[in-house]
Amino acid sequence: MIFKRWTLAAGLLGGALLVSPPALAESHVGAPSPDQLKAALLVPEDLGTDFVLNKIRNRDPLDPHATHTKACAKAIKGLVPLYRSKTATWLMRDGVTEGVSQFVVSGSAARVSGLERAAKVMVRDCGHVKARSKGVTDTIGKLSVGKLGSGTYGIKFRSMNPSASVGPTMAVDIVIIRDENTMVLLEHSGFYGRFESGLTRTAAAKAAAKLQEALNGSADS
Repeated sequence: MIFKRWTLAAGLLGGALLVSPPALAESHVGAPSPDQLKAALLVPEDLGTDFVLNKIRNRDPLDPHATHTKACAKAIKGLVPLYRSKTATWLMRDGVTEGVSQFVVSGSAARVSGLERAAKVMVRDCGHVKARSKGVTDTIGKLSVGKLGSGTYGIKFRSMNPSASVGPTMAVDIVIIRDENTMVLLEHSGFYGRFESGLTRTAAAKAAAKLQEALNGSADS
């Protein structure tokens, strides 16, 4: 799947923000409707005037070529239900190989608790990976964007090539936020040095705020 991501980078080229995280209320009643969940999705204007909708809709999480360890690979597979969500959006910087994907899932307490356990396992088993091959160093570490919702979990993947002076040849941040019986997965990726790390926190905070608004709307409906 790492090869798909390089294809995605090429497609982005062809197709081609720190804020304080809000505290989320925990008093929502009822299940949000599909339309209310869609309202929680980010739009280009949420991230900046240079963002547009991305026609490339990647749903593939990091694969074993990037995760390197069996434990991390297995943990990433636990996120597949989030990546398959029908409520999703894909954004990109216009003309640049950097994008943000967002996936929203709502369901029973048991289902969402299972997805939250998968997020915790992701941090546990992928938060300390380092591998070197053919001069390229891949690392995966824990990522913090502040406390959002009732639980926030994140990791950051970086692939560094000393011969490339532009920065990481591939960078991926994954953030998962739970608020009651709703989960949000954000993936911020960039290629060939096109990666603004601060954007992850900005996108996560904005997504959390929009989710809170959507859930409050479901309580009022």
